[in-house]
Amino acid sequence: MSLSSEDAERHAIPPWERVSFLSSDMLRKHPRFQEAHDGLVDGLLALYGDDRRLIRGLVEYVRAVSFMVIICLDAMHEPDDPSTHVTLARLRTALVPMGITDGRRIVDLVNGLELDGFLTREVSPADRRAHILRPTEKMLAADREWLATFHAPLAALYPDEPAYRAAMAHDPAYQTAYRRMSMSTIGFAAKIMSSNPAIGFFLSHDVGIRVLMVLMAMVRGKTPPRTASGFYTAAAERAGVSRTHVHNLMHAAADQGLVTLPGPEGRFVEVLPPLQESVARWIADSLSGIDLVCTLARPEWRVTSSHPGASSGFA
Repeated sequence: MSLSSEDAERHAIPPWERVSFLSSDMLRKHPRFQEAHDGLVDGLLALYGDDRRLIRGLVEYVRAVSFMVIICLDAMHEPDDPSTHVTLARLRTALVPMGITDGRRIVDLVNGLELDGFLTREVSPADRRAHILRPTEKMLAADREWLATFHAPLAALYPDEPAYRAAMAHDPAYQTAYRRMSMSTIGFAAKIMSSNPAIGFFLSHDVGIRVLMVLMAMVRGKTPPRTASGFYTAAAERAGVSRTHVHNLMHAAADQGLVTLPGPEGRFVEVLPPLQESVARWIADSLSGIDLVCTLARPEWRVTSSHPGASSGFA
């Protein structure tokens, strides 16, 4: 059935232009934004605890995005509709807007997720040559941890919002509603990445965002914003990588004009204003994106959570 002209026009309008949600500017003007900022830094440092396999596997950009897109596509999966089945071909198509186009890399990532117990494969009843990718409970639980981490700063600013608290409580019904809406905002997510090149620089390096969070936590409240002695060793331990890896990342960041490396080699790293501003902008943009998806998901979640036998008590 073809769309009416009115429906087609509405479909063409990005979801962030159809609903009211917290903008990045609104969040940065909130009197407690710094609390949210620091909360996300600490949350990302604590995410997945000391499980280095999860840290290295799910903080790396391409793997993390692929991981979440699989969950989003599965949330929209309808058993009787083959067009909604999560196949490798559909995953490749869905990853293109996020700049992930290397087919071999995607195959390797899917194989790795399966070996790590995050995915299973089922033979498609519609085409026995194809396999349906399904997330395991282990994969869904890891995603709920991620959702809790990114909703917690919003809950600190707006403690009366039930949806934020549902995410922090790892509510599966909220997770499903949220992930069903996430794919419709993938353009917004891509916009966040393209408008924050300094963050993109760290994301392009193995566990670079984790190292960045260690750096921001260590300079918090300091003037100048300089780490204590031995940053390379401390960051390597927190990120689960070698000291040499951190050394090389910081030197590359210095070449980008994001940090300086004063004093004896490896002892100090000083964050420059452009990086401080980039981190604050990225955090505000990310929280805005979370609220956008939350706003879109809220009606479906409320219906689900109010249904008899639902897992959530946050209606």
